[in-house]
Amino acid sequence: MKNVKTMIPGVLLILVISILSKVLGEFFPSIGGVIFALLIGIIITNSVNIDEKYNDGIDVVVKKWLKAAIILLGATLSFRSILDIGAHSILVILFVVAGGILVTLFVGKLLKIDHTLALLIGAGTSICGATAISVIKGVLHAKESIVAYAISTIFFFNIMATFLYPVFGHWLQLSALQMGIWAGVSIHDTSSVVAVGYLLGDDVGEVATTVKLVRTLFILPIVLAIAFIAVRKNEGTTSLKGAFPLFVLGFLLMSGAYSFGLISENISAYLGTTAKFLILMVMAGVGLQVQWKNIRSLGMKPFIAGLTASLFVGVFSLLLILYLV
Repeated sequence: MKNVKTMIPGVLLILVISILSKVLGEFFPSIGGVIFALLIGIIITNSVNIDEKYNDGIDVVVKKWLKAAIILLGATLSFRSILDIGAHSILVILFVVAGGILVTLFVGKLLKIDHTLALLIGAGTSICGATAISVIKGVLHAKESIVAYAISTIFFFNIMATFLYPVFGHWLQLSALQMGIWAGVSIHDTSSVVAVGYLLGDDVGEVATTVKLVRTLFILPIVLAIAFIAVRKNEGTTSLKGAFPLFVLGFLLMSGAYSFGLISENISAYLGTTAKFLILMVMAGVGLQVQWKNIRSLGMKPFIAGLTASLFVGVFSLLLILYLV
């Protein structure tokens, strides 16, 4: 019970921000509740010295509730839809993941950045943000300072993408399928992908979520390859703990239940609404974790590497989508 009690202050703070953001989002639909939640969280945490008692609740919402939201979203998508979206996006994902990592390693070499740092930034940008970085950290002997640098770099550009992609989405006038694939393939973190997708519409959100989960599965082959190379060079271990995202299985199980009629349309709609509010809470939590002083402490070289990787993934994936989809 003690653990639950320590979570209550942070969860309640996020709940208040989320309710306020939802109301503001209804008044200003062109901005949306997600952006309000992120902004309010950022403003609060950078203008008020938040007590440490809120940290446990914020952490559990960001790390655990996002996975719960994604699992619930599985109840809104049939297997047929997932397979159709996967077929349209798999080539784009493959090229972007491989290209993003290689480009970042190349830029890192030019800038003489630590090889491990460049690899972490590349994997975080190309696959799934901090999750990919954390998993690869478990395989390599990466220093905590390097891991912190990589996560901070990815975090900064992920926040920028959350603000910019909705603007670009309206401006480019892509179809729901194209916009969903673009968001799912190029925005770094799962929370931002889902949030931006559903901000642009349910059709875009469903595509973006599915594409992002397919992209997340690329952690496994990438980590296996890194582990094989690292072990041969005596630079790492064979530990692959956490390489497979288990919440993807939950998503597929819920989708299976919906596909075979075990979940009715009414329940599906309810679960979808619940998932969207959880995502709103997650984004409020993400905002509360944005510390500008930490971002300002980044060196220019990792910043340039992260910027290059983000631009490559965003522009290259868009060109592929316009050509292939």
